[in-house]
Amino acid sequence: MTVSIVSADTLRAAVGFEELIEPVGRAFQEFSGGLAEAGLLTMFPAERPDMGDVYVKTGQIKGRSIYVVKISPWFATNVGAGRPQGGFIAVFDAGTGYTRAILAEEHYLSDIRTAAAGALAARVLAPQGVRTATVLGTGTQAFWQPRALFKERRFEQLVIWGRDAERGGGLARRLASHLPGVRITLEADLETAVRAGDVLLTTTAARDPLVKGEWLRPGQHITAVGADDQTKCELDAECLRRADRLIVDSLESARTHGEVARHLGEGSIRLDQVHGEIGSVLSGNLPGRRNESEITIAKFIGLGVQDLAAAETSLAKLAAGAAA
Repeated sequence: MTVSIVSADTLRAAVGFEELIEPVGRAFQEFSGGLAEAGLLTMFPAERPDMGDVYVKTGQIKGRSIYVVKISPWFATNVGAGRPQGGFIAVFDAGTGYTRAILAEEHYLSDIRTAAAGALAARVLAPQGVRTATVLGTGTQAFWQPRALFKERRFEQLVIWGRDAERGGGLARRLASHLPGVRITLEADLETAVRAGDVLLTTTAARDPLVKGEWLRPGQHITAVGADDQTKCELDAECLRRADRLIVDSLESARTHGEVARHLGEGSIRLDQVHGEIGSVLSGNLPGRRNESEITIAKFIGLGVQDLAAAETSLAKLAAGAAA
């Protein structure tokens, strides 16, 4: 049986994050509705956890013709050398188990499906009027999350905070053409950057909390995507305690990964302070933002069903292009 191998360049040319927003939204709803499964295994093969990790994620949804298994490594040496990350998404036939395709995505589909999730979070949790957005970090998601927010809320100013001013400047230049009319500034002081944003996007690999709950103000929204394993944490416990709506992608994953897991383990928050899953909000079974004064947080780890949605969309677009 012939197995298609699809390169990252082909995927980049075929699909953008905007085209994944609605498919990822449906996948979230099906997951929260009990129609899907998303497995997650994390490994740390490098000498130090901060130097390299590997995620193995699986995704299947009832009634779909395929299921996926993703191998997604991230190694600091690739970042330093300016190389793409490795890994792939394996696509299997749900009726036979045969391998249909290998998507050698170099983390691209993983990146844009995370951006799609950020757009969905903004849709149901961000305040209607967003003048200033703040992004913490200067890496890949610091590039994608402001673009995802801008798709849903046309903000006027973007504040960038990062530990490396040179990388922050490079990020500002990369984003300029994607955020027309937006004034982009760099801010060296973390607290000032956090307080400035009507929406705060946290995209760092911090091992200890950066954002203090005492800095938050009524009406702010946070989309937190950086802390995605057992070792990372961007938000302190007071952030989570102050949230009027704390929404996760998966209650199960939140118990073992990121801020919720950290602060649950320390006894500084309770599980009932997590209000539910984004899929339930998108389906209308759970309220998102209820008024403009609420503090809202979307805490996402990442689900294999997002990768399934990304694979389905990509393969459908490639097939349509081939048939045209």
